[in-house]
Amino acid sequence: MVGMNTQTAKSDVRRVVLAVTISSFTIAALMGIGALLGAGDFGETGVRVLLTTVVVGCASVVTLCCLVVVGGRFQWVGAAGFLLALSTTALGLLLVWDTSEELVDNLYQTFGIAVTLSLTLAQICLLLGLAGSRRALASLMWATVGLTLVVAGMVSALIVEYDASDGFLRTLGIVGILDVLGTLTTIAIGVFGRDDRSVSISLAPAVAARLEAESVRTGRSVRELVDEAVNRSFGAPVD
Repeated sequence: MVGMNTQTAKSDVRRVVLAVTISSFTIAALMGIGALLGAGDFGETGVRVLLTTVVVGCASVVTLCCLVVVGGRFQWVGAAGFLLALSTTALGLLLVWDTSEELVDNLYQTFGIAVTLSLTLAQICLLLGLAGSRRALASLMWATVGLTLVVAGMVSALIVEYDASDGFLRTLGIVGILDVLGTLTTIAIGVFGRDDRSVSISLAPAVAARLEAESVRTGRSVRELVDEAVNRSFGAPVD
């Protein structure tokens, strides 16, 4: 019963966030279409409306990436990414609609770093959500997460006007390429490199409660614990 209640709560959170995300972008998209179809010249207000659509759309994609880890042991990363995405969106809308040049000059660096960190957490959520439960991919996944953080740090340094040398830029390019390669490889293997055949089973409430308690204690997902127990009972190696 505890396990069922926990899963229901997580599913409710995911549905609410998904509904808010889709609704927000739908409204922004309608605003953008209205601006493009409106009568008269396409002036400054129309440009701001379109920029609003872009900001909300990008935030929606980032939010969807963060939802991938909801319900797993890394859901706190998704929560952090979601909160950062909201803050970045608010900052972006402020820059779009505020006409003060002084405000833009003071906040553009902060906005740039916020965008960088939001994209970084979205990427990490995809890695953790799509490959975090596979032990065989742990080394590659965590190495890629490390590369992602390095790229975020170096890009943030450039945004705050770090006097980058030729070696710094070359290093950034190399690390960025390895980051993309690691991300594509990890996600591709995590999603397509496994047998998707599955069997649904019903557990007694007492067993489900014990699994949930063990999941909380160890920080491992219930599915991972069940897979390990079944493989061990049949003498098969644990992936």
